[in-house]
Amino acid sequence: MPTTHAETIKTVAGVRDITWANWFGGIYKDPSNFFGQFAIEPESYLRMFPEIILTPQEKTAFLEDRTGCIVGEGLVKKFGWKIGDRIVLQVGIPIYGRQDYEFTVRGIYKAGSSAVDNMTMLFHWKYADERSIVRNQAGWFVSEIANPDQAAQVAGAIDKKFENSPYETKTDTEKAFQTTFASMFGNLDLLLGSIALAVVITTLFVAGNTMAMAVRERTTEIAVMRTLGFRARTIFLLVESEGLVISVIGGAIGIALARALVSSDTLPLGGFVPPFGVSSLNVVVGLLLSALIGILAGIIPAVMASRLSIVDALRRVA
Repeated sequence: MPTTHAETIKTVAGVRDITWANWFGGIYKDPSNFFGQFAIEPESYLRMFPEIILTPQEKTAFLEDRTGCIVGEGLVKKFGWKIGDRIVLQVGIPIYGRQDYEFTVRGIYKAGSSAVDNMTMLFHWKYADERSIVRNQAGWFVSEIANPDQAAQVAGAIDKKFENSPYETKTDTEKAFQTTFASMFGNLDLLLGSIALAVVITTLFVAGNTMAMAVRERTTEIAVMRTLGFRARTIFLLVESEGLVISVIGGAIGIALARALVSSDTLPLGGFVPPFGVSSLNVVVGLLLSALIGILAGIIPAVMASRLSIVDALRRVA
């Protein structure tokens, strides 16, 4: 979209500020070194995203250097960059020309919130635009509105401004935009949902088989307990309880590892997947799901144990 859209969007009632950015898609040494790279309008972008934390010196150095860039702490840990280093990116999208782009690291930003990905590189939009085949174009605009409760009305007013024009707009919330952007790379919801379902089903079968083997190995103990007067119901509850406890403990360990993973820098999102984490609600749901798996996995082994014939069990042992 033409960058002139920015001036028109500013005239919409409720819009307080605006900036724009482009996806660059360059290659650093090897295609496997994938990370997010965005060409931004630097002054307005940093003004609208205070969560991108730089020192005053870093910010000034970045704004004054047309070929300068700022990188997240995650990229610094991954590639060992430092301020002043030169970074060369091969062109990944043809509209940006054929020659490599060379940048100087002018700042290393910290993520002030979970909404900011620290595995991203930001640089001057003008640097890419002046070498682009298609000039004065923005990939998307980001507008800041005065009242978040009026987001839907403001979005509708913006789209109406460009209705039936050669460059119509589709305005949405930041979260919805990130989700839409990520969906261009595939149906992530379906993919992740399918993987999660397969994992749950596999876990259920493995847990059930493990409990069944445990019951068979304890035939002697169960037979002795029945001989001593333990009722079938008690045996059933003991086996079910064991499955429940083991499953919940395993689930708790898995949740703890998941929280550690998503809160570290070892999970690069590339700048286009909406940042996510393991919330308190996720923890509760995960523990409940673990408990359900434990109960379901233990039902058949528990029934087998409770119906075990004392005579047959002791005969098998003998």
